[in-house]
Order: sequence, then structure tokens, then C-alpha cells
Amino acid sequence: MATLTLRISDEANAALDALAAATERSKSFLALRAIDEYIRLNAWQVEAIQAGVDDADAGRLVSHEAVKQRWLSRAESGEEG
Repeated sequence: MATLTLRISDEANAALDALAAATERSKSFLALRAIDEYIRLNAWQVEAIQAGVDDADAGRLVSHEAVKQRWLSRAESGEEG
């Protein structure tokens, strides 16, 4: 496991202190959980964007009119998702 040193604002430090006390967890535990969640969320987002770029590069596109028609059809039928 690697060690990371960083600076945070006094406000963030105070909030982290309060959360650590309230949850009976260490500040390091909470910071690690927050970093892990941030990475997980952003990695998913970057992968989804890259998949869209790959589709576009491969010519797998849908026209604006086709999307609009599908949206209107769903709106008229009450279909969700």
C-alpha cells in the first residue's frame, strides 16, 4: 500500500474531524473511502465516454431525427426508459 500526503482546507479538515468522531472511524479511513468512491465514479464515466467515442469513430451513430422520433414516440405512449 502506498502513502499519499496532501493538503486540505481548514474547513474540510474540520468537517472530516467531525465525521470521523461521529462515525467512530479514522480520518484516514474516511479519506480513503472518499478517494475510492471518486475513482470508481469517474472511471465509469470515462469508460462510458470512451465507448461513445469508439462508437462514433466506427461510424455507429444515430441521427438526431431518429433520436427525436424515438423520444416523441415514447412520450406519446407513456413508455419510460
